[in-house]
Amino acid sequence: MWTMPTRQGTERRTVILRAAGQLFLARGYAGVSMEDVLHAVGGSKSTLYRHFADKAELFRSAVEALLDEKSAPLRSFTPEDADVAATLVALGRHFATIVLDPSSIALHRLVTAEAERIPGIGQAFFEHGPAFGQAVLGRYLQSAADQGLIRIADARAAGAQLYQAMLGDPQMRLLTNSPSRPAPSEVEHSITTAVDVFLHGTLVR
Repeated sequence: MWTMPTRQGTERRTVILRAAGQLFLARGYAGVSMEDVLHAVGGSKSTLYRHFADKAELFRSAVEALLDEKSAPLRSFTPEDADVAATLVALGRHFATIVLDPSSIALHRLVTAEAERIPGIGQAFFEHGPAFGQAVLGRYLQSAADQGLIRIADARAAGAQLYQAMLGDPQMRLLTNSPSRPAPSEVEHSITTAVDVFLHGTLVR
């Protein structure tokens, strides 16, 4: 029978997830055992397994927690500028700070490596990571359209496309450890160019 989690239980779960997340990032999935996590946080094995049935569930939950923590500032995003272009660029900079951070790149690589072996981990990463950012953009675009500032048929799809256009190139270069790592000026250029093309296009009218 389901019971309401206690505050102590919720806090304990948070401690476990934070410790597990750091261990997985440092050692990889195969390099971490449930005993390693227990050693890091202390407590009893029964408590650990009461929260997480196995290592795969712990990994999935730790990935979700890491992504939710990174995206927390965007959950209360409020446009500070009435200018659509300025707001989209500001959002792009927020996304870049999160997505291009070394720990985010490491997490992306880790999940990609384990996606075929751990059911649901790829979907969890996508929903709590890229899809969240795309949804933030989509909601803003829909709001701008409702105010008559832009004309758009599918805000959700447009948000996904703009998100990738902003960060796809610098993120891929980091994920593949390319020698041509993106400089801050290149990331800024990628964001501003994507916004400009998105809003104004390239067709001569």
